[in-house]
Amino acid sequence: MAPKFSIVVPCHASRAWLRPCLDSVLGQSFADFEVIGVDDADRDGSGRILDEYAAADPRVRVLHLEENVGLGPARNAGLKECRGEYVLFLDADDTYTPGSLAAIAARIDNTNQPDIVMFDYERIFWDGRVLGSQRHDAFAREGAGVFTAAERPIFLTFLEVVWNKAYRREFLTRHGFGFTSGFYEDAPWTYSTMLTAERIATLDRIVVHYRQHRTGGNIHATSGRRQWDIFDQYDRVHAFIQSDPELTGWRRFAFDRSLDHILAVLAKPERIDPDDRAEFFHAAHAFAKRWKPDGYSTDRTARGFKRWLLIHDDYATYSTLKLSSRMLQVPSPRKTVGKLLRRGKLDPNLVAYAAYWFKQFACNPRAIYEKAAELAPHLRGVWVVDNDHVSAIPEGVEYVVADSPAYDKLLGKATYVVSNMNWPKELEKREGQIHLQTQHGTPLTTVNLPDEGKEEFLRGVDRWDFNLSSNRYSSEIWERIYPAYFEELEYGYPRNDRLLTASLDEVRAIRAGFGYDDSHLVILYAPTSGDGVDPGRLAAAAGPHARVLTTSQNARDEDLLLAADVLISDYSSITFDYANLDRPILLHLGQDRPDAYFDVAEFPPGVVARSVEELLGALRTGTFGSPEAAKHRQLFRERFCEFDDGRAAERVVRRVLLGETDVPAITPLAERSPAPSAYFVHNG
Repeated sequence: MAPKFSIVVPCHASRAWLRPCLDSVLGQSFADFEVIGVDDADRDGSGRILDEYAAADPRVRVLHLEENVGLGPARNAGLKECRGEYVLFLDADDTYTPGSLAAIAARIDNTNQPDIVMFDYERIFWDGRVLGSQRHDAFAREGAGVFTAAERPIFLTFLEVVWNKAYRREFLTRHGFGFTSGFYEDAPWTYSTMLTAERIATLDRIVVHYRQHRTGGNIHATSGRRQWDIFDQYDRVHAFIQSDPELTGWRRFAFDRSLDHILAVLAKPERIDPDDRAEFFHAAHAFAKRWKPDGYSTDRTARGFKRWLLIHDDYATYSTLKLSSRMLQVPSPRKTVGKLLRRGKLDPNLVAYAAYWFKQFACNPRAIYEKAAELAPHLRGVWVVDNDHVSAIPEGVEYVVADSPAYDKLLGKATYVVSNMNWPKELEKREGQIHLQTQHGTPLTTVNLPDEGKEEFLRGVDRWDFNLSSNRYSSEIWERIYPAYFEELEYGYPRNDRLLTASLDEVRAIRAGFGYDDSHLVILYAPTSGDGVDPGRLAAAAGPHARVLTTSQNARDEDLLLAADVLISDYSSITFDYANLDRPILLHLGQDRPDAYFDVAEFPPGVVARSVEELLGALRTGTFGSPEAAKHRQLFRERFCEFDDGRAAERVVRRVLLGETDVPAITPLAERSPAPSAYFVHNG
């Protein structure tokens, strides 16, 4: 039987929010629906996520388009596959509120199957703000019963979008409605369907959470020639209205609405680059000239005056008003001095490195630094360290002290800036500089941006040109929590390269440095919580040959991982790194789970212990090394060890520091040979 609803979800460059979107649909109390996921030839992995959900839930069907066609044609492709009585469209970064489908179904039944049911929405901003629609009151005031647009024109003054309505499929099929190509494709669809519908109903309920993305520091991210599509789309609106004599009365309404929309786009620098503003304005004038109704005059309001300027092509007055509406920002003397000090040319062979807020010579930046010395010896790498941690820099490594004159000079000349943290807000990124954010772990527990100074923090994120990721799961999280326009490098973590390339002799040498030989079962105990277990109890439970290492020891993290035969942790990101070694893992999780992106107990890398007694029991019986534990570990590795194949640092150096585009391909998981465990080799 056909479902009540068909929900079309087109996907392109949307992987960061696709899972929350689909979860909001599949978690609805009303279950009589199908989801048509349309993969618009998306290279970021949205199609893979759709397939994953389809495999788990028969209500999800997936279309994989062979080439990228854009939002309108992708919706058309999904529409052709719909079997439901009503069709809804949901963008892949938006969500439904709980109980919404049940409320829509009830409203349809109560109003005797109208052509369209229109419902309300809220804007959800990147910083957590929530803003309702400006005309929300219209639902309660004028939304009773069933009507036409001519009878209640207020409902055509809402945002011209497709996703705030449910459409009777027979109504769409009978009139042959479809989406046009290009940007702003919702406008022709909205006017044609709303003005054609004979029976419209409303639902006074927030159904959609409409995500408002941050534009960040890259004003070109959503700008470009596609913004000119707005003229073509409203040409279609006016042509549709003029084609039907019964719609003559809508000409002025649609003309005013189209000019207001065009003016709103013109006012946004992230849409129209200031250098293109005059050209767009003149194109808007040509549009207005094409469609101005006979006898039209503007009203005496600020909005009417802006329309008048467009109609009369008076860009000089418009630009003067635009300039005077902003306060001119005069740079402070301190910033001016800083810019003067940094006016020298960038050194194309100079790289600045930093790790852990200028406190360590470690992590991904260190691995990249060492690989650059091997592959690109002409590059000069200089580390930044604070005055209290100078001893962390090994002899022979060039460094400068943070906030010193040498530090200012370095950041004023370095072409490349590599770090696993955000640089101080005072840093002014120079044109031509390339910033690489390497991160320092796979995120499990929720990453929260600072409550105070969030925008200031994200201005630092705006400096990122590249962001490093060790798996596609991480990529989704980074793109969700850091709303900026960086290029995701899915190369793996350079610091994990040694876990894939170290030989048995190297592993033995590291263990010998800790005082262990092949006969010792070495357990690395790395909890994140303060209430840990006495390492002595762990060693006693594991047997007379067991020894326990902790992360508090003065050693490189990679050495600790290589030395250990077994890992015990909880919610630490070290678990994801250690899984690359394909050695046993025990998770001691307890009863309380912190805020996390997924429940690791439901998808563990090995044995899960909920109490100290269970943990000690697993060590006594050796169940951490059982075939069942190994099966869990393999599934975990397939998901989270995607890109760590021992050549991550090489890929980064070639792509970022040498500008090469043809970097080594990722070695499949089955073909990798992790560094062996000396204990398990010794004991067969």
